[in-house]
Amino acid sequence: MGTYYRVVGQCRDSLTNHLLESELRSLTSVLSNYDAESEISSFNRSDRVGEWVPVHETLVKVLAMAQTISEQTSGAFDVTVAPLVELWGFGSKEVTQPPSTESITRELHRVNYKLLELDEGNNALRKLSNIKLDLSGIGKGYGVDHIAEVLADQRCSDFLIDIGGEIRVQGHNALSHSWRIGIEVPDGTGQAEVFLNLSSGAIATSGSYRNYRIFDEESYPHVIDPRSGYPTSHNLTAVTVYRSTATEADALATALFVMGYDDALEFAESHDIAVALTTWDADSEKHSASYSSAMRVLIKEGN
Repeated sequence: MGTYYRVVGQCRDSLTNHLLESELRSLTSVLSNYDAESEISSFNRSDRVGEWVPVHETLVKVLAMAQTISEQTSGAFDVTVAPLVELWGFGSKEVTQPPSTESITRELHRVNYKLLELDEGNNALRKLSNIKLDLSGIGKGYGVDHIAEVLADQRCSDFLIDIGGEIRVQGHNALSHSWRIGIEVPDGTGQAEVFLNLSSGAIATSGSYRNYRIFDEESYPHVIDPRSGYPTSHNLTAVTVYRSTATEADALATALFVMGYDDALEFAESHDIAVALTTWDADSEKHSASYSSAMRVLIKEGN
């Protein structure tokens, strides 16, 4: 998945790196846009518009959750964003200048989650246009949940799984305490601003402070708004979401970051979602954090 993984667990059965790596390689062979032979890469190359294409059940599972989040967020999360990701230089091809308005408009016609249909019963997908899929906003989260299932099969009662910063926990740490998870200040120092004490659930973060492109001395974050075709341009620098699964937390963190501060906080409150929102004030050159009601409860319990 192009990132690190870390697994800490107390298991009754033998748990090996070989088993974990085998499971992660299997997921990568289905979900990775960087693997030319992966299931999703094959589907993206297919020109079978209007035809049902059989695919691996894992891909259907991930896309089913993705489509649900897309519906809930009115398209702020959209896996068909791949053409725009490539256009802005966040895909496999190097880009040295920002795309033209004309090229953005052209690619936007291919970006709409409603142009993808799923047949979950038969594990098949259908394109209604020449779309391409990008699972970078949900794939790591799904990987975390999959490894959680593997650990359950290995009779692991207590564990922490971390794939590229998307985290899921169960039970207690080696000191028999709840897992203590910090929410970082998005300044590159790695320091935590608050902590959560968790015995279950998942944490995922989406932000603009680690992955960006600079064109003509202007910075463009890697998170593309699939509704406008442009990288996000607001004062949000990070969104952290707590949910029961890492798949949902991962996708929602991306969607809420796309929305911007006001809409993200309103969405979180109306859906009772624990969210931390970090903004940057250019005048004071300082970060400030805000929390939804549900997140404030978790923070109070963790500090």
